[in-house]
Amino acid sequence: MNKVTIRDVAEAARVSQSTVSNYFHKPRKLSDATRERIRQAVETLGFVPNDAARMLRTGASPVIGYVAFELASATTPEIATAIEQRVSAEGMYLLMANDAGSRQREREYLQLFEQQRVAGIIIAPVGEVEDELARLRRRGVASVLSARRAVSPSQASVSIDHVAGARLAVRHLVGLGRRRIGFVTSSLDLQQIADRQRGALSVIEEVPDATLELISVPERTVEAGIACANRLADRAAADRPDALFCVNDLLAIGIIQSFVAGRKIRVPEDIAVVGYDDIEFAQSTIVPLSTVRTPHAQLGAAAAQLLFDEIAALRVPAGEGGGRVTPQVEFAPELVVRDSSAGA
Repeated sequence: MNKVTIRDVAEAARVSQSTVSNYFHKPRKLSDATRERIRQAVETLGFVPNDAARMLRTGASPVIGYVAFELASATTPEIATAIEQRVSAEGMYLLMANDAGSRQREREYLQLFEQQRVAGIIIAPVGEVEDELARLRRRGVASVLSARRAVSPSQASVSIDHVAGARLAVRHLVGLGRRRIGFVTSSLDLQQIADRQRGALSVIEEVPDATLELISVPERTVEAGIACANRLADRAAADRPDALFCVNDLLAIGIIQSFVAGRKIRVPEDIAVVGYDDIEFAQSTIVPLSTVRTPHAQLGAAAAQLLFDEIAALRVPAGEGGGRVTPQVEFAPELVVRDSSAGA
């Protein structure tokens, strides 16, 4: 049986071969009627496009790689959706990987994406990956760090000022008269979380009678928040914090649920609670959650746009870049005050 080619599809649909190519890679350029004729021809003939052949011919891959460190995070889907929308608008495709918090898995995915010759990579890193990204850049693979500011001035990045976000949260609690602040967090290995601790400590150091207690949890989930609240409820009232700054909203939601529904600790009268991220469910908890809002969709869209800019920059011959400065975009978070800290 002869292999079906793009020429066969073009003849069956009564269009040019370039129009068939646009059907697969830039469908928005075609009318509905043209797309339907090509779709029917593809289906009838059983045609499967060969992207490997396209890459050999044009030197361009239609695929962008995205490595997320926490696929189950409440914020990752919104970021990924924004990236996908921008990638799709370019007639390209997003290949998403989850390293599950493993530095080894992270490196393996970077190697896999290089082997697949993706056009570029967006990565929300667990470990230190800038040296590896610099190596990939020298080999023609553009990259953008997502959710972490780059250290190297040559590495493009899109991030959020988590130090400032934490300062907003803890300054708010201190301003309410709270002095025994608990910082509820998992491992500080992630730079984003370490930055939040740094921001919280910087406020505490400004207030002589304020303290910050590090309250460790194994993971950043609602279940971990419930378990944390149960441990705190078992303490004598005088030994508990009078406010909690949680490293994300899921922990804060679990804590509020346990305090109010199960352990009869009043929020915010006994313990004020502030979360981080402002996820969809933050304002619909049993006590609406005060939190630090971070722009997830804007971050994803900016990361995708910046990656396309980096891909274009790599195609400029050496010496013709005009001293281009690699962008490092940083978004400012904002405090959203609700009942969990300020009361009804």
